[in-house]
Amino acid sequence: MVKKILLWLTFFLTFKIALVLLVGQFTVDPRRDIATRKAHYNAFDPNSVFIGTSRTLYGINPAIFDSLNTGKTRSYNMGLFSLSFANSLDIARDLIQNNPETKTIFVELSALDYSTIHLKPNYFVNDVYFRTQVMHGATSVGNQEKWSDFLTGLNTTIFQTLSIAPQIAAVKKMTKPVNDPIEGPPDLEKNGMQRVGLRISGLNTMVINNRFYTYKLLTLDKKLPTNAYFLSEINEVIAQGKAHGKRVIFYMPNNITTGEFEILSQVAPYIPEVNFIALQKDPGLDVIFKPENLFDSHHLNAKGSAIYTRYLQEQFTKKTDTL
Repeated sequence: MVKKILLWLTFFLTFKIALVLLVGQFTVDPRRDIATRKAHYNAFDPNSVFIGTSRTLYGINPAIFDSLNTGKTRSYNMGLFSLSFANSLDIARDLIQNNPETKTIFVELSALDYSTIHLKPNYFVNDVYFRTQVMHGATSVGNQEKWSDFLTGLNTTIFQTLSIAPQIAAVKKMTKPVNDPIEGPPDLEKNGMQRVGLRISGLNTMVINNRFYTYKLLTLDKKLPTNAYFLSEINEVIAQGKAHGKRVIFYMPNNITTGEFEILSQVAPYIPEVNFIALQKDPGLDVIFKPENLFDSHHLNAKGSAIYTRYLQEQFTKKTDTL
């Protein structure tokens, strides 16, 4: 019986590997594939990079950032769908060690529980391990939720190893493309950003909730216990960058979800101030939650990204001037 199971498992793995290699020749989306994005990054030859989720992909305009820096920076937007924080840190480590021309590395502070359907095994295993350690150290999260998260991660790992769903989804998109900023084909600029001119019709519950938890995270003090593992990973990358003569700066995305707040409330207040850009605490924050600046509940459109990018550049300049 065991031998038969192992034979079937070997068959499925062999079949999936063959399918991945075949489909990968025609359907690589640089917004989902880390290796492809790194190749684009190297071809652009920047000295600064923004690493993050799709909120970074649509929300940061390197052209505006560089213009405000009077050409001192040549920035690349490495925003990817389903990019976990664990993999963001690994990309940062790789650039610190292997890209001497990269002097400033910006990393989006996130804790989103994304679907990992498009991730390759070496990436989602790393993600599951990181999430497990983070949840273990999250005192604000109950044991039942921790177990649920662990089982979800285990189920995802098994599913990703055996499933051909990502390849089926890729083929469907290739044969029947749709006109959508996320589900449609990539439309990246040379600097890695994807601009979207659409806007939502009005505020909805999700936008309102995101705004609430974003404000709440900004008003926290240091009374909550820290998530030691999460912070140790952040501080390790900061120290590694410093040892290589590079700056690593973490920045808040344009919104924080309910689930993220549970984790980041034990992280954000404790990141060294010189290495962290938070959002505005005053009413100026409201502008990036206005419908005319969003193309869906989580993502900024071109107008919103210009506002958000200018703010990040302004805060970056203040931190640079104080060094």
